[in-house]
Amino acid sequence: MTSARTALTTTAAALMLALAPAAWALNAQQAVETIQGQSYAAPYSLEKQYGYWTAKATSADGQRAHVLVGDADGSFTAIRKADLGTALPGATQVAERLRGLGYAVINDLDFDDGFWEAEVRQNRNSEKVEVVLHPVNLSVLSQTGQAGSEQALPASEIVRLLQVAGYTRIHDVEFDDGRWEAEATNPAGQRVDLYINATTGAVEREKLDD
Repeated sequence: MTSARTALTTTAAALMLALAPAAWALNAQQAVETIQGQSYAAPYSLEKQYGYWTAKATSADGQRAHVLVGDADGSFTAIRKADLGTALPGATQVAERLRGLGYAVINDLDFDDGFWEAEVRQNRNSEKVEVVLHPVNLSVLSQTGQAGSEQALPASEIVRLLQVAGYTRIHDVEFDDGRWEAEATNPAGQRVDLYINATTGAVEREKLDD
């Protein structure tokens, strides 16, 4: 079961790669098809964040799981709560990973929407950093300081980078809690809320605008 949960959706990924342009990325429908191709039904709360399409879905044996589909390669991962700390890393391993990254103070460590999240500091007097980790390999997907606006790209550059990435009708660009946020229309023509890395301009999270 573990290999099935973490395996690449070979056939679906190969097909989508063949059809995709050079700047390859999945759209929402392709992400849903990948999830269903792994025998997970009724995906909901679909959104794109940290380079993955995320959703909640039900396996063939009726168990709920968070599922991740890699936006760049179609890789598929399903995470059930029962797997955390057994087949997959749990809070103890995540805390060890964060300490290995140099963070001595770890607060609000939580598994949320398919990712591990925490607020950390190098010491009690240092700046708070919000960290997001991949649930399987514990790679750092986002690492954002609460302050540090002096290192952030200006709003004009954020707008330019979003336009280069294919977003239009960009408005309500705002710096909040160490990230840029904006509302825009994505390349598929959908209205979305965007959460953007302040120092790189990369879109970390894209959520359909309610």
